[in-house]
Amino acid sequence: MHLKTNASEIYFVTYCRKGKNMKFNPKEIILKDGRKCILRSPEKKDAAAMLDYLKCTSAETHFMVRYPEEITACIESEEISLQDILDNPYNIMIAAFVDGELAGNTGINMVRNHIKMRHRSCLGISIKEAYWHNGVGTALLSEAISFAKRQGYEQLELGVFEDNTRAHALYHHLGFEDWGISRHAFKL
Repeated sequence: MHLKTNASEIYFVTYCRKGKNMKFNPKEIILKDGRKCILRSPEKKDAAAMLDYLKCTSAETHFMVRYPEEITACIESEEISLQDILDNPYNIMIAAFVDGELAGNTGINMVRNHIKMRHRSCLGISIKEAYWHNGVGTALLSEAISFAKRQGYEQLELGVFEDNTRAHALYHHLGFEDWGISRHAFKL
């Protein structure tokens, strides 16, 4: 018997292989409300803000894969994690900053560095609730998809809670297709 569980649907997109640079160069966009948003790879100097952001987004909705109390990293370990992402030739993180505040974040990671699996990558994304419905998610995902194409990933996968209908609509709008359902993937 499973109580309070939700299924997580998996999506995919297909690309062709090409380049290998994993740092995202800063880009300014204008949000729906007219504010400027800077998209860039987070760096070691963003470690404290990233930890606060992760705790905040994990507390705002059940759509995140962990609870705020599970985010126990210290600033030094987060600095190392952010630097590792910058140094990794297969993974990337793109963050959205609005008025200096970390508003959203997406990451792409190679599924496995095995010859049979190098074509696959997985994507994660989260946006602070204060920035929902303002174009941050669309901008981050569009840049992540473009970057995955340039890097040569052939398949970009992500999971989403079954009841996250707005996310489903956004992912379909950006070309993702339903791929399968992982039943009882999360216990709430």
